[in-house]
Amino acid sequence: MYSREPDRTGCRPASSFSPELMEALAELRLRRDRTRKTALIVTAVCLVLFLLLGLGFMASEAGSGAEAGGMLVGFLFTAVFVAAIPYTLMMRGVKIQYSKLVVPALLRDIDPGLTYDPAGYIPKADFKRAKIFSYRADSYHGEDLVRGTYKGVPIRFSELKVQEVHNNGKNTNRHTFFDGVFLIADFHKDFKYRHWVLPDTAEAAFGQVFGNFLQKLNLPGRGHMTRMEDPAFEKKFVVYTEDDVEARYILTPKLMQTMMSLYDRYRTGASRLAFAFLESNVFIAIPMPSGRNLFEMPSHGDLGEEAVRQTQAELKEILSVFDAMDLDLRLWSKT
Repeated sequence: MYSREPDRTGCRPASSFSPELMEALAELRLRRDRTRKTALIVTAVCLVLFLLLGLGFMASEAGSGAEAGGMLVGFLFTAVFVAAIPYTLMMRGVKIQYSKLVVPALLRDIDPGLTYDPAGYIPKADFKRAKIFSYRADSYHGEDLVRGTYKGVPIRFSELKVQEVHNNGKNTNRHTFFDGVFLIADFHKDFKYRHWVLPDTAEAAFGQVFGNFLQKLNLPGRGHMTRMEDPAFEKKFVVYTEDDVEARYILTPKLMQTMMSLYDRYRTGASRLAFAFLESNVFIAIPMPSGRNLFEMPSHGDLGEEAVRQTQAELKEILSVFDAMDLDLRLWSKT
């Protein structure tokens, strides 16, 4: 990955990426710029043709001024939407090529046990099995699957956008209840029961007394609520478990401190960090700000070291969650 020798500390310069990668990115930048110009021309032609068709239809269906004005506004919105489709599709191929070039190269340097699939994602069955969310996963999409072993620990993560869809026969409403990164890792210790550490939204919204009442209402398939001895942890999370003794065995004081730090780091609007422990694995749901996509090619500017460093920082940010939880420590080794 890097072309320079390590410095005296044994660290390689973060800005010195391989010449082969930089050359490939320079060629990709030319392709990106050519594709953008072509896509803009195609989009403009589609927009003009659609508007001409719309004006022709309006002329043949001449009505009142108000009706004509409403039809024109509708055609304008529809024309912009339809004309944007070819631009999006043409640029998507270039963006995928950027990810295929950069992310595997960075992963090889971080840990050669990791692989990347830009079109892959955590299977819906695994997402539902965690039972972190009580909503139906009617619409389920993802991308950017990273999997393999990280510091000897089997891990997987990808971006996901999951929605519950309601249709009353006239209107369709979509509720996005998760938009972020979903992680699964071997917890390196066998345990028998299932446990959930969920954001304490009830107490935050309704106060301690009524919030505690709502928390104690057992959720389907999530055992019962139990309280931990750390007051700061209790303000951020609520724990549901199938076995209190095992829950306290897993949720050590150090791990709870780590969870609180991650909670503060990934707090996004009303969305909060959540965990599930089952089948000797930990499942982690990390919300991301709306509109943020990981490992994206910059739309403008140079595709050089700055762009690669940004992608590198995003990869390390996600992998740092596994580091923070110390999953590779021998004390968690399975017996």
